[in-house]
Amino acid sequence: MGIRIEYFDIWQAGYGGASVAIYLAGTSTLASVYSDEALTVGAANPQVLQSMSQSGRNFGKFANPVYVGVAYELSIDGSDHTGVIAVPLTTLAGADASGAQVTAAGGAVPHYLYDIVARNVDVVDKGVFLSTSTPGASASTNNTTLAAAIGAAAAMGGGIVRVPPGVFAFTSMSIPARTLVKGGGRDVTTLQSQLADKVVTYSGDAAGLSDITIDGVILGANSIGVFSKAKNETRFNDVCLKRFETNLSVQGAHRSDWKDLYLDNAIIGALLKGDIASSSGNDGDEFKFNEWSGGRVTNCTSIGVWLGYVDQKCWHNSINDVGFERNTGVAMKITGARWTDMDGSWWNQNINDISISDGADTTLIADNTVIGFHVSDFTTSGALNFDGTCQDVVFERGEFASGALTLTSIKNTIIAKDCTESGTFSIAGNSASHWMRVRTSLGDWPNSTGVTTDATATEAWAYSLAPGERVFLEAKVVANGRNVVDYAVYHIAQGAHRPGSTLAFDNQTVNFTAGSIVTGSLSGATARITAIADAGATGTLTLRDIIGEFVNDETLIDETGGTALANGVMAHQNAALLGAITSVSAAVESDAAWACIFTVTADQVCVTVTGAAAKTIEWSPAVQITSG
Repeated sequence: MGIRIEYFDIWQAGYGGASVAIYLAGTSTLASVYSDEALTVGAANPQVLQSMSQSGRNFGKFANPVYVGVAYELSIDGSDHTGVIAVPLTTLAGADASGAQVTAAGGAVPHYLYDIVARNVDVVDKGVFLSTSTPGASASTNNTTLAAAIGAAAAMGGGIVRVPPGVFAFTSMSIPARTLVKGGGRDVTTLQSQLADKVVTYSGDAAGLSDITIDGVILGANSIGVFSKAKNETRFNDVCLKRFETNLSVQGAHRSDWKDLYLDNAIIGALLKGDIASSSGNDGDEFKFNEWSGGRVTNCTSIGVWLGYVDQKCWHNSINDVGFERNTGVAMKITGARWTDMDGSWWNQNINDISISDGADTTLIADNTVIGFHVSDFTTSGALNFDGTCQDVVFERGEFASGALTLTSIKNTIIAKDCTESGTFSIAGNSASHWMRVRTSLGDWPNSTGVTTDATATEAWAYSLAPGERVFLEAKVVANGRNVVDYAVYHIAQGAHRPGSTLAFDNQTVNFTAGSIVTGSLSGATARITAIADAGATGTLTLRDIIGEFVNDETLIDETGGTALANGVMAHQNAALLGAITSVSAAVESDAAWACIFTVTADQVCVTVTGAAAKTIEWSPAVQITSG
């Protein structure tokens, strides 16, 4: 394909009848010129220009268009010369451009063309790669070709490996650093493997999959769709993993960026854990600062997504705009994970929507208790089960469409802010009073709802105090009869505290200092010393601000150098009320037998209410806590 010599395509003043020679650029050799763009019909060289006179001046132009296929320069009547005019490249067929350099428009740094092209490797350029519908298709052959393409990209320091549309059988692949295996689209390109092991392994940072489906076909025992261990900034972009025992298993990762990730039809959809991998090299890591945006988790029979602590922290992770649908196990399981954000997610047609609990190892409570679980702009319709610490668990701007909420021995209140609860949504468990509702339009005091049907004193609200914590409580309580017209309102206040926990010590070599932080050498537990009963080599510490659990016979060291051995384990104290209850305003009761007071039970301070026999009464306490 040639280009048109445009200089004398239009009339040029002063050149009527001139002779125009077309030379190869930088030479005195006449170039081959043509009268057609396909460069098949030769034309004269030199060209004699047509003439035209107007207003006393003469003009010249080519009689017909003239084309050339090489860089050229013009000489007019042997005296006027143009510079070199390059021909834009439209193809490199048959040419060696391995040394060519290109610079981006507006850029200043040139790059070798070979490097740029090599970063996009087409699988079909590296060997036989046949779809399952093609006679002679082989998983082994496809695997060899796929490995060669990935290797070519890796040799360039990373790049894109392109897989064509279709369904292709293969065995397994390892994706190295900065390499992306990219198909023609989720459900457009599908790679199938029935390997009873890890099928896709992310073996380097920033490895990833894009626009592709990875299919395990038969949910084979021990099969894992994608496996990653301590690899950071990994990528998914419009990817489906399906029909593996475990679709995705990650043992530690930082700053992953997953967009539109779909997990379908598995025993476990995803295991996302802080895990040192002690059984396979101690080369795992924390799972932190990862973000998953968009996609769905569907048809998992045991667990949809398990986000948790094994022996490394699992914290500061986000799962947003992800739907959990038709899972017959637990759709979302949180075990010891901290500061998890879920915005815009939904749960529909699952048996169990969410399950939250602390890690099982009580010696690791400094890291494996659930703190900070925030769900916003959501819908749920299945069972919700919470157990353990559950600190700073907040649901905001969402709908509990149906299902049962079970609160089992949780230590902190759970907040539902600006949420709605349907008539089929129920609350049960021995910590039901820890479910608190807040509505912005009604102020900031959270309130719970409880029901009495007799004259038995009943816990309506509770708060767990930490060792050494002191609080002042102010409660506003409204009681309203369901089967009677009776009512009551209370506004009461009182203080409460929980004494610090105590820890005996012996073999003291350096005295401890009150106010300093003491640390356990084996447990890693820490606490502030508020008092010391010192009898020389033995004694007892009173502690607050406790993180973890000290273990017997471990060395205790405080910030000032105090040293001794723990003699047993901590003794935790029960809560107690401070002073007398105060009525901020006089109680108003249509039935004088009703009552509302503060009580304590173990580590908790409670609002306890008493109704009347045969009267169904709904109690709504809102309590403000000042803690110190």
